[in-house]
Amino acid sequence: MTRQSAGAWDNRGESGAVRGRARQTAHGGREAGEGPVLERALDDLRAAICDTSETVHVAAPDLQRFAANCVVALPVGGQGSRLQAITERFGVQKNALRLPDGDTMLARTIRMYRDAGFREFVALVYHLADSVVQALGDGASLGVRLSYSHDPAIPVGRGGAIRNALDNGAIPSDRYLIVHNPDDVIARYPGSFPADIVAAHLAGEQRGMVATAVMVDGARVPYTGMRISGGVVEEVSPYPFVPVPAHTGVTLFSPAVYAYFRALFDLTRKVDFEGVLFPQLSAERKLFAFVIPSQYWLQVNDPKSLDKLAELIREEQELSSSSDELP
Repeated sequence: MTRQSAGAWDNRGESGAVRGRARQTAHGGREAGEGPVLERALDDLRAAICDTSETVHVAAPDLQRFAANCVVALPVGGQGSRLQAITERFGVQKNALRLPDGDTMLARTIRMYRDAGFREFVALVYHLADSVVQALGDGASLGVRLSYSHDPAIPVGRGGAIRNALDNGAIPSDRYLIVHNPDDVIARYPGSFPADIVAAHLAGEQRGMVATAVMVDGARVPYTGMRISGGVVEEVSPYPFVPVPAHTGVTLFSPAVYAYFRALFDLTRKVDFEGVLFPQLSAERKLFAFVIPSQYWLQVNDPKSLDKLAELIREEQELSSSSDELP
């Protein structure tokens, strides 16, 4: 399923625990056996294709050990064509674009992991790379260590960029790796997102997995859906939630996966790893999944979703101001 921007933001959710299974009611759905046929069919689809693992937790010492032995890679080399009119005006890569609060999507992402104990980061850069370097420098202002891996003479996609960073040493071959596209924004997540995804990955690793894809439980599609019987429209559902798990742009890797990157990717063409590596790992039953409710994810890839992020930031500022005013 093509990744799309999440729908309405919702601050409700299950607190504290890893969300191994999204609740149907998080999408306005109905209990099985109730409601229109279309909704019941979508509920059946959800049950058939999204059977997630049980809730798991990670102890603080285990999280810190993982963080100390992990690099967080930030793929920020893309051109961002749907935002190009804005980014080219300011001469910056889209993840270095200044948001209404003066922040960037890059810095937001780094702080989220930093606050969970992660300190080592690498930015995978190509298009307008200098703007990324100027925005973050060596990461010292954020309390982290940030290095850069530049694509070769041509863009090579996320698969090639990780292969290139392995070759040049920016990603050490003996460390865990979290790949997080900064324009895949995680927001209003109850608890610690980094802690939850690490807990899931370690659980998967115990079952022989080498990678964990962080997914949302579906997406609300931006059109009107219908149920048709014998050519007659029987039901109409504006903007239905389609419960097909979709990748959020966040993936965790164990060191054992690096042999796949070296075998499957080179530096002569642009290839993203999701379409090549994921099917291979899935066929070998080495790809784990961690599913979160879609309201905690926003993919910023066009002016409309950028406006949604700006609105979210304003709401965060208002909440922060309200909290500061409390006695």
